[in-house]
Amino acid sequence: MANAALQQLFTLFQSGRHAEMAAQARALLAAHPQDGALWKALSVAQQLLGEDAQPALERAMQLLPGDADLPANLGALLAARGRWAEARAAYEQALRLQPRLAGAHNNLGNALLALQQPAQALAAFDTALALQPGLAAAHGNRARALLALGRHGEAAQAFAQALAARPGDAGLRLHAATALAAAGRPAEALAQLREAVAAAPGRAEAWFALGQALHADDPPGAAAAYERVLALAPDHAEAACNLALLQPQRGEAVLGAALAAGVAGERRAALLGNLGGLRLAQDRFADAVAAYREALAEAPQSPPALGNLAQALKRQGALDEADALLGRLIALAPALPTARSDRLLLRAYRQRRADEAPALRAEALDFGHAVQAPAVARGPRPPGPLRVGLVSADLRGHPVGRLAEAWLPALAARCELSVYANPRGDDALTQRLRRAVPRWLDVASWDDDALAARIAADGIDVLLDLNGHTGGHRLGVFARRPAPRQFSWLGYLGSTGLAAMDGVIGDRWLLPPGAEAGFVEPLRRLPHGFTAYAPPPEAPAVAPLGAAPRFGSFNALHKLGDEVLALWARVLAAVPDSRLLVKAPGLQHEAERAALRARWPGDAARLGLEGPGPLAAYLAAFGRVDIALDPFPHSGGMTTLDGLWMGVPVLTLPGPAPISRQGLSFLHALGLAGDWVAGDADDFVRRAAAHVADRAGLAALRAGLRARLAASPLCDAGRFADDLLALLQAGGAEPSPLPG
Repeated sequence: MANAALQQLFTLFQSGRHAEMAAQARALLAAHPQDGALWKALSVAQQLLGEDAQPALERAMQLLPGDADLPANLGALLAARGRWAEARAAYEQALRLQPRLAGAHNNLGNALLALQQPAQALAAFDTALALQPGLAAAHGNRARALLALGRHGEAAQAFAQALAARPGDAGLRLHAATALAAAGRPAEALAQLREAVAAAPGRAEAWFALGQALHADDPPGAAAAYERVLALAPDHAEAACNLALLQPQRGEAVLGAALAAGVAGERRAALLGNLGGLRLAQDRFADAVAAYREALAEAPQSPPALGNLAQALKRQGALDEADALLGRLIALAPALPTARSDRLLLRAYRQRRADEAPALRAEALDFGHAVQAPAVARGPRPPGPLRVGLVSADLRGHPVGRLAEAWLPALAARCELSVYANPRGDDALTQRLRRAVPRWLDVASWDDDALAARIAADGIDVLLDLNGHTGGHRLGVFARRPAPRQFSWLGYLGSTGLAAMDGVIGDRWLLPPGAEAGFVEPLRRLPHGFTAYAPPPEAPAVAPLGAAPRFGSFNALHKLGDEVLALWARVLAAVPDSRLLVKAPGLQHEAERAALRARWPGDAARLGLEGPGPLAAYLAAFGRVDIALDPFPHSGGMTTLDGLWMGVPVLTLPGPAPISRQGLSFLHALGLAGDWVAGDADDFVRRAAAHVADRAGLAALRAGLRARLAASPLCDAGRFADDLLALLQAGGAEPSPLPG
């Protein structure tokens, strides 16, 4: 082929007339099909035009086997298609032909980074820069390799060098921000992100990174950044989800707009999952279930979609379907401990018969095997007072937090107490509890290994789990045995399944003889009750007994199964003119009221349904109730104690499950178990009718119940703390006496 023809093709290349270059190369190839230079020219033109250049490149390589540019160009083509292993092979072929191609070394490094081989990538970038020190792209890529290797300080310095040559490169600034943040230099990272959005105001990725950086410390600034992202990319699911979290009052509209933008697949499922979570937080159970069902239809194999729908169904009271979904989730992700915990919690709180206990124990043991881990090293313990550690996600506006108001200050006064809080949001109650404890550490961001090591380093003698299998638990920490004695107490009335747990703490009424059949751990029984109670200062005076018979339940809807409703309908049928007030989260919404009415087997006109309210209003509502009806098998806890404080006795029907026996424990502490504990369903109806008919006796009990509770062990926090400490020092796997 004449040089003149090749020169003409080169001129077309330089002038950007790539289509003409390709056409002329094809015309020349018709006459000279064995000319490798023409095939090379055609491949270059096709790559620039976005056409498939691979056939032309491969033909050129056959005809010009010594031309290093050809495999280098093939590598670039394969890299653009994400075929990184083949791209790597092509670059290596080019470098065997011409080892001094700096660009090929740089591109080889990119391929190695994509293949998650950062050390080899760093060597390739170093070679490129040794050959061509001014190769700006290689400086930035070298910094990316250092970042991937976790050498954050060096990466930040390398990015600074790259930015000196390319200050307007927003992508480099984004990477630099990542390195600086990882190096513990957040202010500099934020400055880089602000420079990135200034350099590329139309780049949604840069605004999103800025929003993430501002999310925790500057919510308004983060929200503004997410707004910019959505203005540029309305289908940016991650920005929509984050903005909805920051501004839940706008969440439905924000998420709806992103869904309308056509997001599909896993990202659509994530949007729907956030929409379901928003609705669930508002106690809109039916609406949450609808969103989660759609999410699961979008991503049928998504563990979050399965888990979220199961949780919403549980809150709604659809426990059988929730159980089935959790089974699907465990089969899909057997290593996911939260799924096993959620099903254990569900099943333990549905136990109706004693013969179900061994199966619950076996399932708990499976969980224990799934999370077992090597024990953390514990150093020598210097002499000193007893050191007790509490691990909980619920030291907040939650039943565990409210109960802790009674016993936490008393316990802190009697030992060296440390709290390892795994919070799901602080509130005023958290702040009050924090002030009562000298050593309080928020550990939500700590992994199990780090937290276990910290507890061991703190020299904790006895570690208490206040969650069991409830949300936010840290049983993986207990599996690492950071303390010589470890117990589960209060937050969950079932087996954790951990061999490293030295006992489950309850009392003789929660844990009667034979309860051991359901537990992996030994059972430890407190002598006077399993908790103490702090009467809320918001409580109004006890209201006088009304004229008409009134029953009530202020328990969560998931406790009100069909069997419970059927029994309560029998109670109303046995007491003429009686009414039942059900006050629960969710019932502020008509959809949830309609769902409960549809399940109610009695006269709907005698059923009053109300949503929750502030604590003072909730307590005052007990003034409209004569007798509280305890659900089963998941009995009331905090609501029972609050009702008793407001002068409302509870009628309970305990079963074999510990969770069904909370009311039994409280009534024994008050000396009322003989009259207010039913033996079976018929006895429950008989006792309810007899008690509500005895207006004088009920009025007298109501008038004195607050004083009776105040004088009982339930309100004696000091004695309770003494009982608990005596048990902690006497019981456990290691019999040697503890200090203190």
